[in-house]
Amino acid sequence: MMSNTTYRIILTYGDFVTTKCISDIEINSVLQFCHAALVGGHYGSTWTARKVLDCKFYWPTIFRDAYQFVSTCKKCQKVGMTISKRHEIPQQPILFYEVFNVWGIDFMGSFLVSNGYSYILLVVDYVSRWVETITTKTNDAKIVVDFLKSNIFCRFGVSKALISDQGYHFCNRVMSSLLHKYGVTNGQAEVFNREIKKTLQKMTNPSRKD
Repeated sequence: MMSNTTYRIILTYGDFVTTKCISDIEINSVLQFCHAALVGGHYGSTWTARKVLDCKFYWPTIFRDAYQFVSTCKKCQKVGMTISKRHEIPQQPILFYEVFNVWGIDFMGSFLVSNGYSYILLVVDYVSRWVETITTKTNDAKIVVDFLKSNIFCRFGVSKALISDQGYHFCNRVMSSLLHKYGVTNGQAEVFNREIKKTLQKMTNPSRKD
């Protein structure tokens, strides 16, 4: 007891904090302040109770009372939900793509020559993870251009972006001319479709000669 006020030492957020024990008639006003005032923000019951503790207030049924208070908040009920971390504005921008709008592209190999082929050209849709592959004898720009025109653009439509590791197969005059003609953006990915490539590598036996 200090100055006719009861205080309680509790463990919160890993520290021992001295909190003021308030009477029953003060509970609603404290909850109103921590939930609905400018500093409250109409968060959920758990967050509201934590704000009460941050304000150095305490009573034994704080979490139960916070739940009941939030459940009867007219503004929260009108909106249909209370604000929680799940509903906060994301810290990173969200990019929306449609299927077959953005493709990743890369070469695998070289492998031991099999029927004259030693490379695999791999193209993966970023949304659906649809995979298109073709075996090739070389890994030059002409192979890439022909594959995009005959297997991607004509079957799935012209994409909006093509993501690669910016290797010489994808960054050259021939590719630039094709992408400029169709209005396709050429982007860069630091790690390109690692899981897909690992799967294909596991399925490909480098010692095979047939």
